[in-house]
Amino acid sequence: MSKNVLVTGSGGIGGVNFVNALRVAKREYSISGTDYNKYYLELPELNSRYRTPKHTDPKFLEKIKEIIHEDKIDFLHPSPHSEASVIAKEIDSINTATYLPSYEVIIRDKLETQEILEKNQIPVAKTRKISSLNEIKSIIEGFNDEKVWVRMKSGAGGKLSLLCETEEQIEDWIRIWVNRGIAEYSDFMIQEYLPGKNIACDSLWHNGKMIASFTRERLEYPFKHISPSGITGTPTVSRIIVDEQVNEISKKAILASDSNPNGSYAVDLKGNKEDNPTVTEIDSGKFHTTTALWGIVANKLGLDEKKNLADYYCAIGMNDVEPENLGSDIYPENLYLIRHIDTGTWIWKEDGYKVRIL
Repeated sequence: MSKNVLVTGSGGIGGVNFVNALRVAKREYSISGTDYNKYYLELPELNSRYRTPKHTDPKFLEKIKEIIHEDKIDFLHPSPHSEASVIAKEIDSINTATYLPSYEVIIRDKLETQEILEKNQIPVAKTRKISSLNEIKSIIEGFNDEKVWVRMKSGAGGKLSLLCETEEQIEDWIRIWVNRGIAEYSDFMIQEYLPGKNIACDSLWHNGKMIASFTRERLEYPFKHISPSGITGTPTVSRIIVDEQVNEISKKAILASDSNPNGSYAVDLKGNKEDNPTVTEIDSGKFHTTTALWGIVANKLGLDEKKNLADYYCAIGMNDVEPENLGSDIYPENLYLIRHIDTGTWIWKEDGYKVRIL
């Protein structure tokens, strides 16, 4: 029997990947999708599509509830973090199944997360908040590094981030965005520069217990040469790695930030000067843009169907299955995912193995 699923933000990269992962699953889905962008809404393979107001508009939630009623939705997956936070806040009024952490966990910003992890003796990047430009000189003197990151306390894809080498560069960068009315001084923080590996650990939890996780190293970003930070949100090349230290740190970090994790959690880490993994942020209630895409890889490789995490996440959220612990490192080590705009998506191994999946 087909299940009716609603995916918000379905036209974004993560939304399209989530829909595609459900389409290759054995379980049948009728998928309704929403997006604010009328052009991107044409990208996912949907049974019905709806343009919604932005998540900041009170009418956004009204529209979501209307779609849930009209399409008899069995499960709601809010794809972008911003829409997940709106839905989680009003979860008691949502008349369908969801699989989300609490609202307080979802909306926690990067700085607050860093402070929680530091108190729990979990390796984190040294981070300091900003309230005015006058503080910058004293702040950077405490880092004793040639370079520091200037970052937003919230937002994805390296939003308004820049690697800076001088006090003047930091001031100029922040001043630009404040003067444009895009940010406030207090939206920024200064963070230690970590030169090592760029790592992502994705995991699925149920009522405080980990169900599955996998770890990958990001190797290339699209159009990094025209991005001030060199980071553009989602990698074009990444590879599966197996690292027990990363697994342990990520698990401890999630449990420190949420005493009862439930749903999807995305941990970002960077290697320090000795290349030891250090947590830079945790996103709760969202899939990284390629989390679902790796589920399509699992399907292509003939792995256990539960390793299509988008499908398994929906099944657990709808109480269709009893959650089974799949463990850590659910995908084969040294499997590369290669993708770019208009070029398709491939899985590849260094021995020459190569298969197109999209």
